[in-house]
Amino acid sequence: MSLRRQLQRYFRWLVVIGVLVVVATVSGGYILIQERLPNPLKARYELSAEFSATSGLNPGLGQPVNVAGVKVGTVTGSKLRDGLSVVSMEIDPKLLPHVYANARAVMQPNTPLKDLQVELYPGRHPAKVLPPGQSIPVGRTQSPIDADELLSALDGDTRDFFQILVTSGDVATAGRGRDMRALFQALGPTTAQVRQLGDAVAARRVQLARLIHNLAVLTDAAAGKDTELGQVVDAGNATLHSVVSEDVALRDSLTQLPPTLAAARASLHNGTRFANALGPTLDALMPTARRLRGTLAAAQPLVTQAEPILRDQVRPLVREAQPLAVDLAPTTSDLAQVTPDLISAFKVLNYVANELGYNPPGSDEGYLYWLAWFSHNAASVFSTGDAHGAMWRGLALFSCSSLADPRLAPVLGLLLGPVAGCTPPPGGGGGG
Repeated sequence: MSLRRQLQRYFRWLVVIGVLVVVATVSGGYILIQERLPNPLKARYELSAEFSATSGLNPGLGQPVNVAGVKVGTVTGSKLRDGLSVVSMEIDPKLLPHVYANARAVMQPNTPLKDLQVELYPGRHPAKVLPPGQSIPVGRTQSPIDADELLSALDGDTRDFFQILVTSGDVATAGRGRDMRALFQALGPTTAQVRQLGDAVAARRVQLARLIHNLAVLTDAAAGKDTELGQVVDAGNATLHSVVSEDVALRDSLTQLPPTLAAARASLHNGTRFANALGPTLDALMPTARRLRGTLAAAQPLVTQAEPILRDQVRPLVREAQPLAVDLAPTTSDLAQVTPDLISAFKVLNYVANELGYNPPGSDEGYLYWLAWFSHNAASVFSTGDAHGAMWRGLALFSCSSLADPRLAPVLGLLLGPVAGCTPPPGGGGGG
């Protein structure tokens, strides 16, 4: 009893302590998760990359592993192996299911304090999928280069010239921040167009080489044809002179050319779609066209016999039916309004007929079977009658225990009277 009394006395303090323990556990778990405590229940797969140097990388601080700027994992550790720094990474399979053998990894500064992160290019087919735990070789990785490493690679004179260049650049750009910003903004579209031009030239290097070779052949061939080239130039001059003399007509023609080209372009576009649809359509109509001649020949007697009927019988009937059609317009309008309700009613009637006619599988029977039994029992109930009409008849079964029930005894005693073989119920009624 003393323990129970103590529990009753300090129960609310036990509840408070339990709530504090739960809050402390949840808060501790949240803090540990935010501090990047490894979660053993979370699906991850490991991957590593070999770098020539990883100075400034401190594993365990949650350095991200990004793909196209999206974080897909974290850096978990680094170790030295064969003179290379091997960086271990954990990748979320939901964000990056696979990394291929042609993947690349670049270590980039994340802040001005040189907090490093790994930018991963996962590769693609036809390269094979890189198994978990495998390393991206150093030939496909890149480490950040510091300014001191760049200067140490230069000789003494080049280093002095570079320092003078940097100092002069600082003097030249002092107070010109807005101008430099405007210059870089103006260079943005130009650099984009230059990049597109460079990509196009790089994609056509084979064609450019062939063009230069053909130009060289053409120049060699034209070197001994100066007289003929002079004649060509004179003829071209005469042609241009003739064209210039017709500049008004040429200007009108050029003015009318854009709408003409637009109309022609639209026509060709529509003509292409029409031609694409016309071929399958004509192929599908070929069997019909082959049978059309026989069909027309077979239909000739029908047309010959039907023409007098249409002329002498159907046409007068249509003329006489026109007034009736005008009178039927209100009726058909009202019928059109009632038609949705009729459709719904017939749908319900169809559903009821389906339910009555359905015979389910197994020993159970459908509604029509039990409807026949109901009709038979109803005929039996109303089979007795007199001059006043039909009378209901039936059979009611009661036990002595029912007659002894004090709730039913007065009513049953009033209706049945004394019943032989049963003790009279208390409170009145029949019995015997």
